[in-house]
Amino acid sequence: MKQLLALLLAAALMTAALAGCSSKEDNSLVTKEPFPAFDEVNTTGNAISSSIFGDYDATVINFWNNGCGTCIEEMPELEELYQGWKEQNINLIGVGTDSGENGEALATAQKILSEKGVTYINISPDPENDFYKDFVSQIFGYPTTYIVDSEGNIIGAPIVGNVKAQMDTVEERLELILGESGS
Repeated sequence: MKQLLALLLAAALMTAALAGCSSKEDNSLVTKEPFPAFDEVNTTGNAISSSIFGDYDATVINFWNNGCGTCIEEMPELEELYQGWKEQNINLIGVGTDSGENGEALATAQKILSEKGVTYINISPDPENDFYKDFVSQIFGYPTTYIVDSEGNIIGAPIVGNVKAQMDTVEERLELILGESGS
């Protein structure tokens, strides 16, 4: 009798394990947490807030700094992606994490953006604001990219490193958002 129960238990466990190997995509493990609210200015001095997320189906937010060679190197690639994403109602926002520290840092960021032909919005966060203190200052790897839905939720973990090298992940998350929004 014990052998029969053990055999039935083993069969049930095997069935459950194989069911987990289904080819159907399960996005239930993709995290969804609110992106921090912000009220900042961009690198040209215009106000920008987290309400901008509601204007797009999805927003890709790329954090960079003036001293990050990889960040600067990928800007033309990001610009190319931005131009293609606009048709899909996907926005791209850069965050020059050190550009709000002083006038010299802002001027350096503006020069970099101009030289790289960047047309997408770049936030210049004020180090005295909560957005910087509670979120931006906690980013230790650059570039770091977040995917955010129209409700302001971060979809998945941060993507650290060159975006184009991780396009599979970016596209999966964007498809997840666009599928939910019906776009």
